[in-house]
Amino acid sequence: MNNGADILPWLIAASVACGALGAGWLAYAYLLDAQRKLRRQRQFAHLEQRLLPTGGTPTGAAETEELGGLERNLLSLLGHLPNSGLNDQDSEDRRLLVQAGFRGASSVLTFQLLRWSALLFLVLLAAGRALFGGGDGNAWLQVVAVAIVAWLLPRYLLRYLAARRLRQLEDELPVFIDFLRMMHSVGISFEQSINIFAQNPGLGLPILSAELAAVALAIRSGRSRAEALQVMAHQLDVDDLSELVALICHTDYYGAGVQEPLRQFSLRLTERKRFQMQEYVGKLATRMVVVMVLFLLPALIIVTAGPGFVAVFKALEGMS
Repeated sequence: MNNGADILPWLIAASVACGALGAGWLAYAYLLDAQRKLRRQRQFAHLEQRLLPTGGTPTGAAETEELGGLERNLLSLLGHLPNSGLNDQDSEDRRLLVQAGFRGASSVLTFQLLRWSALLFLVLLAAGRALFGGGDGNAWLQVVAVAIVAWLLPRYLLRYLAARRLRQLEDELPVFIDFLRMMHSVGISFEQSINIFAQNPGLGLPILSAELAAVALAIRSGRSRAEALQVMAHQLDVDDLSELVALICHTDYYGAGVQEPLRQFSLRLTERKRFQMQEYVGKLATRMVVVMVLFLLPALIIVTAGPGFVAVFKALEGMS
């Protein structure tokens, strides 16, 4: 009977949390439908602006006048409405999602809904356990701790994924520069190189191929090559990639040859990587000293001095 009484609060809390999670997913589907309506209205407004260039530019209110009040409030809360209080382009969540390889407003929306759903589920589960389990003040402190962890953990997980992907991108840059030099030497332009990398992720550069696919799509959509590359460098925020994009944009602007600047940049990048590797090896050697003292030195003492100690102990036993 005691076991059933202990499980009952958890069952009640899990039922309430599952109901709240289901309501959250319904709100998510409703919000996706509102976002599709908004995207369709923007496409129609853009088409009208091209067909009637003398007409005025549609405002955010005109774009969303057909949306319901709940849809507008939810989209405004998540920063997906024009002229909403949040600047979605510069938000940290969008930047981290782009760096982790998830692009588009739907990725931001999915991340926010998953984050809020997990927070609501875990908080309701812990609150139900504290309420129906007869918990004291410590139980409610545990609820607060669960809420803090559930809110911060997705952000830290996203930062970890973004940092790991950016490290892979930095490792791909020297090979990418060598490919660019080789393609330029045989007469392939930079835009053709972008399309080749975008269409062939199997060249050994999966991260850069995905980013260059986004650049190629932006160029086909009407952006200039320099603007598309600068947007990519700003979103990823990798120093070496930003320097490479600045080099390409400057040589393109002044009409200079790109072969020699790329060669010098490749040498500088290789030298920097070599210094970083030397620094890493130096730190690794220092860490290995601690490992050797803790693990290798005792084993070495046992192997070398062990037989002598055994002989001394046997001699002392014989004398006694």
